[in-house]
Parts: sequence; C-alpha cells; structure tokens
Amino acid sequence: MEMDTEDIVQRAHQLGIHTCIEFDPGLLTPEERIREICHGNKCGNYRVHYMCPPHVGSLEDAERRFGEFKRGVLLQYSEALDVTTDIEGLLRAKMELHTRVLQMEEYLRSRGLANAWGLIGGSCWLCYPCKARSGEPCPHPEAARPSPEAFGVDVMALLGKLGLDNQFHSDRVTWTGCVLF
Repeated sequence: MEMDTEDIVQRAHQLGIHTCIEFDPGLLTPEERIREICHGNKCGNYRVHYMCPPHVGSLEDAERRFGEFKRGVLLQYSEALDVTTDIEGLLRAKMELHTRVLQMEEYLRSRGLANAWGLIGGSCWLCYPCKARSGEPCPHPEAARPSPEAFGVDVMALLGKLGLDNQFHSDRVTWTGCVLF
C-alpha cells in the first residue's frame, strides 16, 4: 500500500512532532567510525544494553535491515530546557520521542504498512538499568527500539544532508529518530 506523505506529516504534527520529513532509507549508511564511538563505551551501554552494540548486530546486519525499506520519515521532537542542568527534562523529552515513534509505527501499520520500524534518539530507557546488565530478557521487546547511531549511522551528517539544523543548543533539546516502511 502506498501512503501519502502529507497524511504522515499531518499525523506526526498531531502527535507533537515538530519535524517530519520523508527521506530515502538509502541515506542510512552504517559507518565503522560511528560504531567505534559505541566501542569506546562513553555512555556505558556497550555490551550491557539490548538496544546497543553488539546486541543490535553488525554493520552488515544494519545494511541488510535498512535495505528492507523503501521509504522513511525522519522525526524530531524538541523541548525548551537548559540542557546543562535539566537532566530530568532531557530524559523526559527522550521518552516523548520514543513514545511518538511507536505511535507513528502504529499509525502506519493501521494504514496497511505492516513492516513499519522505528528508530529512536539515544538509547532505549523503557527500563533502567537495561535488563541486559543482569542477563534477564527484555521485558518490552515489542516497544524497545534502537537508535540510528547504534547501527553506525552519523545522524548529524544525515541532518546536514537533509538541510536540517544539526547543531546542539544549550536552551533546547532536539531528539531525532525515524520510522522506516
């Protein structure tokens, strides 16, 4: 089934997504240099988070998975806040994007696109700490989502290619994700 981009954008705006633009999933290029950032484990999630490497698979796995999709919409959710002090606000905004990505997936599925798959901004926080730390199974496999960065995608470069703001701002947070279909 073919979906009209305007319908998708309208639904995204209804959900509070401020940026929703269609893009070619071929722009999602897994890069070793981005994956190396994960290997450096600056965020502390490498090997201990189900939605992060190595649990999400290899760069080749990512290329194959991205190749399954013909269309994608890039989604951005923003909130005004002091990014240097409002950690609670940062995490709340991150979860707001995650929720909206899942809602967009559901919207696309309800319109006959059964293979909709979302990627979120940052690491999944449906449970903290992630159950991978203790070896327990993920309690939310139907809702847990990885980020494009987990697959080696340079999101900042992607934003630049799409003509979007790819700078960090001290007075607002913008989380970026996408839904492929």
